[in-house]
Amino acid sequence: MSGETKVNFANRCLHLFTIYIASFEFMDKIIQDEISSAWCKSHKIAFLNEGGSCRALMENDCDELLLEKLRTELGARIFPEKASLAEINRMNRSRQKNDSVDYLQATAKARESSWESEPIINLVDSLLEQALEKRSTDIHIEPMEQNLRIRLRLDGLLENFRELPLWLAEPILVRLKVLSHVDITDRRIPHDGSFTFSSSMGMVNIRLSTLPIQGGEKCVLRLLPRQSNFSNAMDLSQLIQSKAQQEFLKKVFCSPQGLFLVTGPTGSGKSTTLHAGLKQIIQNQVNVTTIEDPVEYRLEGANQVQVNEKCGFTFPVALRSILRQDPDVILVGEIRDSETAKIAIRAAQTGHLVLSTLHTNSSKAAIRRLEDLGIEKSALQDSLLGIMAQRLARRKDPLTGIYSGRLAISEILKCDGSFVDGALQDSARRVIDWGLTDEIEIRRILGCRD
Repeated sequence: MSGETKVNFANRCLHLFTIYIASFEFMDKIIQDEISSAWCKSHKIAFLNEGGSCRALMENDCDELLLEKLRTELGARIFPEKASLAEINRMNRSRQKNDSVDYLQATAKARESSWESEPIINLVDSLLEQALEKRSTDIHIEPMEQNLRIRLRLDGLLENFRELPLWLAEPILVRLKVLSHVDITDRRIPHDGSFTFSSSMGMVNIRLSTLPIQGGEKCVLRLLPRQSNFSNAMDLSQLIQSKAQQEFLKKVFCSPQGLFLVTGPTGSGKSTTLHAGLKQIIQNQVNVTTIEDPVEYRLEGANQVQVNEKCGFTFPVALRSILRQDPDVILVGEIRDSETAKIAIRAAQTGHLVLSTLHTNSSKAAIRRLEDLGIEKSALQDSLLGIMAQRLARRKDPLTGIYSGRLAISEILKCDGSFVDGALQDSARRVIDWGLTDEIEIRRILGCRD
């Protein structure tokens, strides 16, 4: 081998070695969050390191402008590889999950991290992503004596999810308050707010509630995925088990006028049932308007009104205004007071279909509640289409015995005082006989009744 050939060979080896080292330095930059998770998420790109080779997973592996920018700024060879968006999101979620907490727990300077630092932002995003992956409805963030406890509500029950160092409570809470446009300076009083989170599964509306407790502030986040992004729209046949009840509800939602109520405790699926019914008529050349506090789900084709009691825009004020908007169907999020109840009854008597909810334990109790609010029996008999009482039970897999998902147990009281396909206990007995749930779960949601 000639001298010149040896020099060229040595230079080539040095160049390859430099590229090899640069590849590891590039991955170090990724691990150290110099290339932030947020940047990767927004550009729909994820990175893998295999034997010093930097692979970039991309939806569009022909995006030479992005690839050249990475090669130039990071000084490393990038090998693009086409991947689905789901796979890219999964890789980035895994990176957030593994790196953020480890960094915050292991790094000496971690305690100096503020709410606006990259690790804290990644940690909050990771918590939200993981809760959504598990189909959690609520996240509870609770300062304990020794640690910060994170719990998730899954299928109606709270489950321990993670324990974090107690010092993380303040930056996490401040980050969430800033997102929710809540005052971060006053920790002596409860706060409420909301924000929209762009998750890998779609857009999610998140409601924040804080409460001063012994040892700090507790925070609860209600997760409200925009259903069109997360799954096919629910319909009544998916929610209600009884065919007779399904048919009755279809007739109710196609009625030209009258009042229909859904009752039950918080979290029993009242709003979901009403929205599912509205979806079957919303394209039928009707003007649908909803009054909600807050607006939980976006309903395409409906005019959704957000109540704001702080400025005097209450349910009665909103309802009176809506009646001047030529509505066909009005959904009132909840009948809370006498004034709202009376306006709703008048609207139902004057050519409008009015749908609403009440917090009572049974359909018969709803009638007593309306009478307590000053509604006369004669007016109720003239306008009432029916009252539905509902509970959500955990669905049990007959093969594995594992609870997964939930199903509705319901009763519908007709205006003549009879039930459609039995009362609540009859509905519960049917789902047990069909093997959809068990006696233990029914006792949990309905209590020990004969």
